[in-house]
Amino acid sequence: MTVLRRGRPPDPEVDAAIHQAVIDLLFERGFEMTFDEVAARAGVGRATVFRRFPTKREMILRVMAQVSFDRVDIPDTGSLRGDLLALVASVMAVLGEPRTRTLARHFHAEACRDDAFAGLLRTHLDRRLERIAPVFARGIDRDELPPAADTRLLADLVSGMVAVRLATDAPLPDPAQIAGMVDGLLHGFANPQGARG
Repeated sequence: MTVLRRGRPPDPEVDAAIHQAVIDLLFERGFEMTFDEVAARAGVGRATVFRRFPTKREMILRVMAQVSFDRVDIPDTGSLRGDLLALVASVMAVLGEPRTRTLARHFHAEACRDDAFAGLLRTHLDRRLERIAPVFARGIDRDELPPAADTRLLADLVSGMVAVRLATDAPLPDPAQIAGMVDGLLHGFANPQGARG
């Protein structure tokens, strides 16, 4: 009988060291960082980094996800409005952390200057949409959204507001502003009484 040997299980301390090295080098070197630099900063061999990340692109995307949308709770409150309120509040809590906010500002700024970073940001936003898709799917199932709803546009409207606040170093929305934004997304901002045909 053949006995299959499993590889050595991942070491959480090594994972954390690599994770921190990537974040630090993103600040210092941007996309120009190399696997060798990550390995040296983390105090591990180059092969150890390669085993976790097959490409530099995947390495940066994975770390960006770990410090951003992987930490965002995906709620199920029973209503689309409740889910969006909780979701946006969770996003703001993560981005309210100074280091995460600074990293996000750096990433967005680099995306404006560097096509490689712009491609990374697009992929990052695609994965964001995949993660929050259940919120919109439940809204459609409950007839709170039409089946043809442009869920990417809804997500981008929230991301766009966040990007503007980050770019200008303005305060992130407080709970009252989050509620106003969510209600505006769901119902519009126009005053029905003032609408004219």
